[in-house]
Amino acid sequence: MPVTSSSSEGIRPLGLREGSISFWGALAISFGNMAPAASVLFLPQAMAQFTGSAVPLAFVFAMVASFLTAASILHFARRFASAGAAYAFNSLAFGKILGFLSGWMLALAYGLALPSNLLVFGYFAQGFTQQVFGEQISWLIFSLCGIAAVTYLVIRGIRTSARVDLFLIIVETAIVLGLAIAIIVQGGAHGNTWAVFSPHQSPSSWAGIIFGMLYGVGAFAGFEASATVAEETKNRFKAIPAAIFTALILGGLLYIVVSYAIAIGYGVHGGGRLAHATLPLSSLAIHFVGRWMALVVDLAGMISALGISLASANASARVLFTMGRDGVIPRWFSQLHQRFGTPHHAALMLTGVSTLLLLAVSFVKSPYPAGFSYLVEASDILGLSLYVLINIAWIRLWKKDKHHFNMGWLAGTLPSALGAIVMFIPLVSTIYPIPAWPLNLVLYLTALFVLIGVIVALWLKKNRPETLTKAGQATVSSEYL
Repeated sequence: MPVTSSSSEGIRPLGLREGSISFWGALAISFGNMAPAASVLFLPQAMAQFTGSAVPLAFVFAMVASFLTAASILHFARRFASAGAAYAFNSLAFGKILGFLSGWMLALAYGLALPSNLLVFGYFAQGFTQQVFGEQISWLIFSLCGIAAVTYLVIRGIRTSARVDLFLIIVETAIVLGLAIAIIVQGGAHGNTWAVFSPHQSPSSWAGIIFGMLYGVGAFAGFEASATVAEETKNRFKAIPAAIFTALILGGLLYIVVSYAIAIGYGVHGGGRLAHATLPLSSLAIHFVGRWMALVVDLAGMISALGISLASANASARVLFTMGRDGVIPRWFSQLHQRFGTPHHAALMLTGVSTLLLLAVSFVKSPYPAGFSYLVEASDILGLSLYVLINIAWIRLWKKDKHHFNMGWLAGTLPSALGAIVMFIPLVSTIYPIPAWPLNLVLYLTALFVLIGVIVALWLKKNRPETLTKAGQATVSSEYL
């Protein structure tokens, strides 16, 4: 099993600055990638198509489902640390070709979250300035300003980025949680009730809850992103698992509380109206607090979109850096900023590609929901595929060395197997039946991207096998050695 230790032991320098952030910084990266405010703004109405008013119950099951996949990632994070995250983990379990392909997919999955969420940021910022100041400013200007700010922060350093992300998370969470509490205190439409936690509120009972859960899992996507900053985190083998676990707990509780407020805000029998609402939280803000609160909720959406853009850009840049450091993609990506010690070449590449995507959307489609949905579909396909792979990867690694890991099959493989199944179902529903134009083009382009990755991996195996053997090297916990 090819692994590396820290530079102090004379094996290989990690490159990135060790000890730059603490548990709180790592938590900001994971929680920022989950985008809590954006999740409760956009997901409950989609889930209500299946769950009716029982959206909170679906979020409870989505939280449990996410923990199944988290179990595999936590097992890896307690033992291995690499800025490549799934790239390194899957390399250890499957070998270098599939490991390389995991990094290839992961870089794009995180990378697409940058332009997609900047589209949302620009869209909300345009509407916000028009309502507050009466000025009509193109969303593209806001999006380009957002990408400039994100690029600066990524290059400036993970400590600065994490602090900004943590601040944005606190603000956006305070806004949506404050509104939720206001609705709950007023009793919603017809009073507080446990009925919204009943499957009987779903038009198709438990089947509807399950389908709603699969949508709700998307709210937790990105919880593992702190693994990409493991090399820069103090006490990494404890801090990273703790950050992942805490992000899931806090995010899950927030989603359940806010979705409960939304459900009672529309009423136990208001699931149909919720399912057809555009922005239910904004509508409830007007009804229960005032029009000014709807503007504040829109501000939370802007903040959340900017926060996930920053967190995902940091994650993607580090995956590209790691692959460049290993030599499986051009080493240009592994160049660190002379002053800040950050992967600035990788960050600049992300900026360039994201800017082109933003400009392309400005010419052909509206930023939201059309442009956003195209980029998110590709990101979801890649992300769900990686979740399935990483669950199988842990099972494979455990079977190779189950005595070393000192755990039975119940703890070692069952959660991972269930996690793979849970993530495989929405993956299949995303790609089959084939969506209509132009989303089918997004599917084909994503498949082409993966195919190119396979070809590159096979080329490396044939022509540069010594390079491919370096793929996915990771620092190992002393407890594992």
